[in-house]
Amino acid sequence: MKKFWLVSAMAAALMLAACSDDSSEPAETEEEATTEETTEEEAATEESADSEETAEEPTLYLVDDEVTAGDLTMTVTDAGVSEQIDDTNRVYEINMTVMNNGEEDLTLSYEDFMLTDLADEEKTAYGETSEWTVAAGESVEVPLQYESAAATAFKLFGTFNEEEIEWRLPGITSLD
Repeated sequence: MKKFWLVSAMAAALMLAACSDDSSEPAETEEEATTEETTEEEAATEESADSEETAEEPTLYLVDDEVTAGDLTMTVTDAGVSEQIDDTNRVYEINMTVMNNGEEDLTLSYEDFMLTDLADEEKTAYGETSEWTVAAGESVEVPLQYESAAATAFKLFGTFNEEEIEWRLPGITSLD
């Protein structure tokens, strides 16, 4: 225990010596140094908060979150493995409800969506790619299927009226 206190005292003395300059000013007390550090940390925190407010990042949506983009209101209702292709690959199915709040029919296709894993590796669509026409004032169930191996989580991107929406979806374990 004595060694611990001796080492601590020596370290504190070395730090004070390193921090002080050769001027005639007296060395700062530990309390003054702590107060200065706290003030600098608060200023840095405020600056980073201000920069975060100015740089608007896209909102990440999860399963069951309702998202509105233009005339569309979308909700991913379910996401998970629907079948096993081989020993490593699975079919990852994303079910979503899409409501058209506009006055014109809208068409969605796989080209409006992109699925990636967290390493940004794009997944390929599985099976026949479809198109869905959403009549004005109506809603449609949209099943998206992609081929993938096990992954921690997925990111689904949708681009509608030049607005990009991003969902975070649960991954696939090797047991799924």
